[in-house]
Amino acid sequence: MGNLLQTSKKLTSLNDIFGGTNDEQNVKSVTKVDINKLIAFSKHPFKLYEGARLDDMVRSVKELGVLTPILVRKLDNGNYEILSGHNRWNAAKMVGLSEVPIYLLEDINDEEAMLIVTETNLIQRSFNDLLPSERACVIAQHHEALKCQGKRFDLLEDIKRLLNADEINNSDTFDLIDQKQNSREKVGSVYDLSSGAVARYLRVNVLSDKLKNFLDDAVIGLYVAVSISYLSNDNQEYLAGFIDSGKKVDIEKANKLKELQKAGKLNEINMAKVLDGTYKPHKKKSILKGYKIKSKVMKKYFQEEQSEDEVESIIEKALELYFKQ
Repeated sequence: MGNLLQTSKKLTSLNDIFGGTNDEQNVKSVTKVDINKLIAFSKHPFKLYEGARLDDMVRSVKELGVLTPILVRKLDNGNYEILSGHNRWNAAKMVGLSEVPIYLLEDINDEEAMLIVTETNLIQRSFNDLLPSERACVIAQHHEALKCQGKRFDLLEDIKRLLNADEINNSDTFDLIDQKQNSREKVGSVYDLSSGAVARYLRVNVLSDKLKNFLDDAVIGLYVAVSISYLSNDNQEYLAGFIDSGKKVDIEKANKLKELQKAGKLNEINMAKVLDGTYKPHKKKSILKGYKIKSKVMKKYFQEEQSEDEVESIIEKALELYFKQ
C-alpha cells in the first residue's frame, strides 16, 4: 500500500483531532489505513457493544462507512494502537471493510493514552451506563490525573472542551474543581459520589480481571468486591476459582477473608473453610479464666497450715510489688 500516512501530519494537540470544523487542513489530517494494522488498546477496560447497540452500529457502518476517524498512536512495530474507536473498528471488521480512517496522535505516553481511552469513552457514554469495573477505571484515572496535574490535567481539559463539552452533563465528564478539596472529593464532585464511594471504586480497580467480571455480572456485590480487593494476587486467583466452582461470597465471608489476609493466615485451605462456613480460628487459653500454681512452688513459699485467704493475700501483695518495679 506504500506509505500509509503520506497525507497525514503531526497532531500537536487535541484541537487538531477533535476540532469541529471541516476546513482543508482538518481533512488533510485524516488518512486511511489497512484495518488489519489496527490493534486494540492493550489495557482497554471497556466492554465492546453488544446486542441492539452493536447491531445499530454495524448497520450504520455498512450504509455510511466509518464517519468519525479512529484515534490511534503508532507502535514501534508499525501497527496502530486504538485510543478511541474500538466499537467503530469492531463494526468495520464485521462489515468487512479493508480500510478505516484514522487520526494519528503522536508523542503520547502510556499514562496519557490510558487517560484518553477512559475520557473519550466517558464522553460517548453516561457514567451511570458504565459497568462497575468501568466506573472504577474511569475514577482511578481521574484520581491519578488530579495528583499528577500539569500536562495530563490539560489533556483532560482539551478533551472535555473540544468534544462539545458544553453539551455534556457535568456528571458525565471531568471538570476543574476547587483546588482546596482533596482528590477523592474532587472526583466525587464530578460524578455526584461521596468521598467514600470514590474510595470504594478505587479499591475495585485493583481487583483481578476475573473478580471484576464477577462484579460486573452481579455474582458479587460492590462491598464484597471492596473487601476482597485487599487479598493478595494469589488469593484473589484462588477465590476466583472457588467462585467459578459455585461458591458464594457474602460480605461476612469477604470481611473474614480480609481479616485473615491482614493477619497473614489466609491460604487456599483456610479460604475454602471460610467459604464453606467451617472455619474455626484456633483460640488460645486465657489465664484470666484461672491459673493453678504448681505444687512445688506452693511448698516453697507457703506452709500447709496457712488458709486459702492468707495465701491469696500474700500472692496479691507480691504481684503489686512486682508490677510497681
